[in-house]
Amino acid sequence: MTVEVRMGILRDRVLVDRHEYEILRGRDGWRHVVDRGGRGGRVRYDSWRDRIDIECPDGSLQIRFRWRHTTFSWRGRTYSVTPIGWSRVTVVDQQRRPVVEARLTLSGIRLESLDAAFRPIERELAIGLAQRSLAWAMAIAPIG
Repeated sequence: MTVEVRMGILRDRVLVDRHEYEILRGRDGWRHVVDRGGRGGRVRYDSWRDRIDIECPDGSLQIRFRWRHTTFSWRGRTYSVTPIGWSRVTVVDQQRRPVVEARLTLSGIRLESLDAAFRPIERELAIGLAQRSLAWAMAIAPIG
């Protein structure tokens, strides 16, 4: 199962196995995932604090990025986010097994593998990681 986020100037969208979900832009930087089944959540990337906030029916999650050793807890387990290298993002569990593997694209991010524990928040997690990667790309892009 692949989850792909495409961020645009006018519209953002999430593709989960070729099924498209609409993303609405809300106040204070929140992005709302529209789901006909009522399971949609919302996500926000705060660039000043370098953190992702996720709220959905299955729970809330906050990932605070640090220069080194970024960790977060989800459903009683602790996970680490490896630094972005070679346009890849990896989340590993305590045994250093990859549970989320993502690849940066020109317009967002693609989650190539995802553990079952993250299925309830797969769209929101992908949006948050895409927002962060695009913010970092814009910060280091040469202005000319």
